[in-house]
Amino acid sequence: MEQPRPLSRLQEARALRSFITASGLWGAWGQATGLGTAVFTGYALLLGGDESFIALCTAAAYLIGITQVIFPLLGPKLGDKKRFVVAFGTFEILLRGSIVLVPLFLAPSLYLGSLLGLISLGLLCGYAISPFHNTWVASTVPAHSRGRFTSRQTITSTFVAMVAGFGIGQFIDMFGTNDRQMAFSWVFAVGTLFGLAGFLVLRRAPYPAMPPTQGQAYDFTRVLRPFADSNFRRAALFYGTWTFAVGIAGSLYSVFMLKRLNISYTEISIFNALFMVVSIVGYRMWAVLVDRFGGKSVLRLLLLPSAVIPLVWIANEPGAYYLVPVALTLSGIILSGIAVSVTPLQYGLLPEGDEKPFYLAAWNASSSLLGALGPLCGAVLVRYLEPVQIVFGNLTIGNLQIVFAISAALRLVPALLLRGVEDAKEISSRRLLANMFGGNLLSYAYNAALFSLVSTAGRRAQATLAMGRSGHPLAIQQLIQALADASPKVRSNAARALGETGSDEATEPLIRELLDDSSDIRSEAAEALGALGHPAAVDPLIEALDDPDAHVRTSAVHGLAGSRGEEAQELLFWYFSEDFDPQTFPTLVEILGGMGDRRIVKPALNRMQEFHSNAIRLQLLNGVCHAFGAGDQFYRLISQGNAELPSRLSRLLKRAASTLTTSPGLTPAVRNDLRLYSRQLVTAHEQENSEFVEESVRQLAATLRDGLAPTTDAPYEVLSIYVIIVAINDYLQSPVRQELGDARGIFPIVCVNRLAVLVRALKT
Repeated sequence: MEQPRPLSRLQEARALRSFITASGLWGAWGQATGLGTAVFTGYALLLGGDESFIALCTAAAYLIGITQVIFPLLGPKLGDKKRFVVAFGTFEILLRGSIVLVPLFLAPSLYLGSLLGLISLGLLCGYAISPFHNTWVASTVPAHSRGRFTSRQTITSTFVAMVAGFGIGQFIDMFGTNDRQMAFSWVFAVGTLFGLAGFLVLRRAPYPAMPPTQGQAYDFTRVLRPFADSNFRRAALFYGTWTFAVGIAGSLYSVFMLKRLNISYTEISIFNALFMVVSIVGYRMWAVLVDRFGGKSVLRLLLLPSAVIPLVWIANEPGAYYLVPVALTLSGIILSGIAVSVTPLQYGLLPEGDEKPFYLAAWNASSSLLGALGPLCGAVLVRYLEPVQIVFGNLTIGNLQIVFAISAALRLVPALLLRGVEDAKEISSRRLLANMFGGNLLSYAYNAALFSLVSTAGRRAQATLAMGRSGHPLAIQQLIQALADASPKVRSNAARALGETGSDEATEPLIRELLDDSSDIRSEAAEALGALGHPAAVDPLIEALDDPDAHVRTSAVHGLAGSRGEEAQELLFWYFSEDFDPQTFPTLVEILGGMGDRRIVKPALNRMQEFHSNAIRLQLLNGVCHAFGAGDQFYRLISQGNAELPSRLSRLLKRAASTLTTSPGLTPAVRNDLRLYSRQLVTAHEQENSEFVEESVRQLAATLRDGLAPTTDAPYEVLSIYVIIVAINDYLQSPVRQELGDARGIFPIVCVNRLAVLVRALKT
């Protein structure tokens, strides 16, 4: 059996870029010459067509699509499939653009027939290359990212189409009714250039090499072989009925806007821009769901709501078409999800080898057959219902609106047929909804779209972090993929953001990053693992405590601290008490102090002289204050402005003195001594005499140590008091305190204030 030889990573990347760029160019071409657009509808109406003719053109497009089952038979005889795709694609572009020549060279009686003929020939060329082009794409796009690729490709095409559509609408409205022929001529000519440029870009994409196939060139049974697959039959029938239900009214919405509602081309282009913007967001959001949960799960969620869209179109009248943008917004949200879901579902049905084009052709042919019946039925219904008018209050419903209602009802049929299609990734609608609406959906959707559209590393990094903060479950897979982004900023923020998601799914990829010696985001991965707090991360974080990279060791400390619990605290203290590591020691003091671990007080004060940075020394003192229960008081004081600090410290000292001298847990003699030393301390502080402040604090601590009542029933408070007294003595013996500048006197005052609080808690 014929098997494609896979492309290299570089070739694959080049091919995917070419596919996406070509899709963008074809998006502009489609706005200029595509069937069902306002441009083509207006041009056909200008040449004398009506609703039925436009529906007939759409039906012809579907009918010609049936020929796709024949063209794969040419595969073994085509030596260069890539050249075939580019050549016949170019013919399609030229034939579709040549409709502008019809009124220049033919009599009016031949306008519509020639228009239909040229369109049909162009479509025939397009359908001839469709199986090979689709095989080209399906063989190149990795299976795990089909939804994201389809999303990105469609977003690019949609964005370009939106810009082109707005420009085209503005351009056509610049011309009067009598000059519209000239306007359409320019639009078709420029659109043709965009279409040709798309195939020039496609020429740069490598085509997967295929070994030669012998003796199968005209085996017609291969065309029917896909229908022997029961799951393929059910899926093709589902999609065919969906195409039929949509097609019965699909070509009539433009007619309804132009002919019944009298909306200008500019307004239509604005409405279409709204539709496309919403679609872009939808493509990105639904693609993540499809890759994670499968196409069928998303389709089950969206098919029933899609039946509401035609009903919204019904409630519009000339001069009162306020619901048109509502209908287009709903279409953008719902139809984008259906479009993204169908392609991966279709690709999942394809076998390996040279049978793939036949499956694709059978799929397209079956959907074309049923799709052709839709516009044909629509054309018949429009003619048959032309004299019918139904009045509901102020709303008059004509033949087009009745066809819209029929389309809404028919959309329920594929929703029922989808149940029989098998998809390995399928999950329940309830679980899918839970994943959709968990966290902040709007924040996630906005930042996911921003991440897809912007190209600067800084903006993408910001969007990455915001996706994590949104708390939305859909962000997780995108953030995991962003760990491999080309930008280190994006990778770093992706790791941090995964830590903020709180999801267990983020644990394994972060552990891989932490254990990968070549990764440059190991520190961020360690801290993110701590934020997640999953038990599986504990052993890798312990291992990282001995990493050669100091940043990784420090982050591992933060990571273990994030897991909380007594076990983590004991692990960190064990590491703290081992060999002294100046890179991690300050962090350990800060974290263990924050946990209230008083065992770090004496080592932290004794190690201050090991550090030459006052910033690190202050960090150690702040950790010590946390350890004995002073909270952020030390940090708040050293962060206080110089003008306010002295008065703030005076108030603290006076309050502490009052508390100590009135504490019932002390004897009157001890209280009298404390009153004396407290007054000396306040006076020394107000006179800015640092040496006298420290001596007064030493005397106050010694008095309190010797005067604590032995009969107290508050052992915890007594022990805490002794810890602070030891801290005061160790600090006052440290020579580095003299190098702390204005912060020198803050630590003793915080200690005294904390002593006062603890002494006050003692009972007599």
